[in-house]
Parts: sequence; structure tokens; C-alpha cells
Amino acid sequence: MTSAEPQKPSLFRLLSSDLFLGCMVALLSVLTAGAAYLGSISDSKEADANVEGQKTLSLSNTEFLRVNAEIAQDYGYFDNYYMNLDVRDDIADYYKESFSETLIASAERTDGPFDDKYYDDMYADADETYDEALAKFDEAQKAGDIADTFQLDVLIFAVALSLAAWASVVKEDNRVRPMFSALSLLISLVGLLIFFKIVFMG
Repeated sequence: MTSAEPQKPSLFRLLSSDLFLGCMVALLSVLTAGAAYLGSISDSKEADANVEGQKTLSLSNTEFLRVNAEIAQDYGYFDNYYMNLDVRDDIADYYKESFSETLIASAERTDGPFDDKYYDDMYADADETYDEALAKFDEAQKAGDIADTFQLDVLIFAVALSLAAWASVVKEDNRVRPMFSALSLLISLVGLLIFFKIVFMG
């Protein structure tokens, strides 16, 4: 009497095995928790960047208001200087001494006073601060997009985890078991692709 040839393990048996399903449940639990944790970190970064952006934008607005007042003052000083020039030179000199450094430099140029460079120089700090605020808002937007993608990944891993958990409680000879297991594996691979894309490619 010849002994039967040992049966080779099939994909069906692998997907139905308790060892495979146990590993899937453990791995998916870790991945779900990891994606949730990284998503919360990105949420925090988004909030921090938004706060910094609002603070910087407020500083920029304050600087714009200050510069507008200084420009108006320069106009007033220059008008009084021009009206008293060659009439009351002492008063004209008084107003000239009150010019801002930017107006003094502008008055010495051919296109001055109040040429384009005058306004560029006056608004330089305000414009720079405004650009910094926009950069912070862009940073917040990027962090928010990453957080949203992590939340999507949490959902994907949670679905895969639930399928693996359901498969593990179904009888081993039930056809539903390998179907749930295979579906869980497929969804897990999609989640892993998204996870690695975020982590390593941003």
C-alpha cells in the first residue's frame, strides 16, 4: 500500500490559516494606530502653522498701517517744505529735517521725490512679512492635506482590519474565510501604498 503524497500548501490554505490572519490583524492594528498618530501630528502642524500665519499677517497689517501713516507724514512735510522754500527758508529747513530717510534718498533721485523706489523701500518690510504669512498658510495647507490623507489611510486600514477579524472568527472550512482574508490583504496593500507615499514622498 503506497502512502499518499503530502499535499502542498495552497494560497487558499494560506489565506485560511490562523497564523496568516493573526499576523494580518496584528499588522493592521499597528498600521491603523500609526496612521492615526501621524495624522494627529500633521493636524497639530497645520494648527501651529495657521496660528503663526495669522500672527505674522497681523504684524504685516500693522506694518502696512504704520507705513501708510509715515508716507502721509512725508507728503505733509514735503508740501510744507515746498511751500516755504525760498520764502521762509528756516521753516523749509525745519520740514526738510523731518523727512524720513527714504524720502531724503528719493528726493535726491531724478524721478523723485515719491518715485517707485520710494514706495518699494517703504513697504519692503511689510511686503516681506506678508510673504512670510502666505508661506505659513501654504505650510498649513500642506500639513492639512497630509493629515486628511492619513485619515483616509486610517479608514482603509480599519476596513482591512475588520475583514481580517471577521475572517478569523469564521470556520476554517468556510469559503467566506479566504475571500474575506484575500479582500483584507488587497485593501491593506492599497493602504500601504498610500502610507509609504505620504511618509517617503510627502
